[in-house]
Amino acid sequence: MPDLSLSDLNTGSLDVRDASLAHAIVDAVLTRWLTLDYIITGLSGKNLSEQEPRMQAVLLGGAAQLLLMDRVPPHAVIDESVEWAKTTIRPGAGGMVNAVLRKVSRTKGERTDSWNHHLDSIPLSDGTGLMLHGIELPANGRTRLVSACSLPTQLIRKWEKQFEDPTQQALHTLSKAPTIINVKHARNPDDISDLGVHESPNHKVYTGRRADLIDLLASRSDLWVQDSASSRVVDELKFENDPKIIIDFCAGQGTKTRQLRARFPDSELIATDVDEKRLAKLSDVFIDDEQVRILHVDQIMNRELGYADLVLADVPCSNTGVLARRREARYRPMRQQLARITPTQQEIAGNAYSLLKPGGRLVYSTCSLEAEENEVQAEWISSQLNMSQIDGHRATPQGLPGGEACHYTDGSFSASFVK
Repeated sequence: MPDLSLSDLNTGSLDVRDASLAHAIVDAVLTRWLTLDYIITGLSGKNLSEQEPRMQAVLLGGAAQLLLMDRVPPHAVIDESVEWAKTTIRPGAGGMVNAVLRKVSRTKGERTDSWNHHLDSIPLSDGTGLMLHGIELPANGRTRLVSACSLPTQLIRKWEKQFEDPTQQALHTLSKAPTIINVKHARNPDDISDLGVHESPNHKVYTGRRADLIDLLASRSDLWVQDSASSRVVDELKFENDPKIIIDFCAGQGTKTRQLRARFPDSELIATDVDEKRLAKLSDVFIDDEQVRILHVDQIMNRELGYADLVLADVPCSNTGVLARRREARYRPMRQQLARITPTQQEIAGNAYSLLKPGGRLVYSTCSLEAEENEVQAEWISSQLNMSQIDGHRATPQGLPGGEACHYTDGSFSASFVK
């Protein structure tokens, strides 16, 4: 299983066009690492994972371009890959790269209208399938999904227990996740009439350039990027009287902080996190807002407890509901991940509980599909923290590769408790 770094891609002195191609290659490799590994290993007769890192890199990058990207001529991909291997690995490495990538190129067949567990094709992110010549996917259905959708066996096995047939969930992770904007609190809806329609009336789909999106969001504090599955957590909160003091306990990038600020404009809002860089960014976002304070978690826990009316704990999780966006997260070993993260989630829930006054509300949420992080944790909060659960909602990801952006949603879970 690939051990992936979260560091940004360094494109050095590449011009805009070449840098864009580099990002596209890396994105394709990240998304389809296990698919490419299966094909390269099958064609070469040598396990890709046993090759030296630079050899793995050039074979994965070359195969991704040959199979998943149509705008680069195959001969150019092979020639550039061979020359890179000669100069970066060693002179003799070019021969192996040339031989393997030529086999990969000959393997690429025609497009099909769709993919439905076919042995002789792989699913693509636009909803079509790609025929393969000279190699077939595994006959076993579970192993076939692992290779076809580039997902770990542990995850597919868990999804089999939860969904019986996990094909839809697996294919969803290959979708090109659209940019969805929360427009519920837009002050002038006419100014955003050019945005695409989403099936949620509180959201729109953005399809323009990234630079224009950045400009739009910088000029409008009443708009932010947020999927409808995420926004539901705050939108569905109901109170007889709006909470006076709200704590966004795991504020992160501040998406739900913005939403809470708009949803409860008269409330005092405290946003907190453990990461200093995220806190600095949050401080910049709310620098002129007297209703919002940005504090480190230690500052929150060291002051008087039991004063908040509402604490939102959008806890760190496995991200299995947002794998179409968090592509690198798909390769995390699930058992180890859950063993590490579920105690942290419980610790956060316990700290959030201590911040609430009697009768206060705890909202626990994740972007995970795993019961261990969702329903099991909700039961733990009810029993171990002696809180009354008043609601709970699980959103299963919607939308398949090639589907209309208006129907796309991430996966999420939320539950509310009263102290």
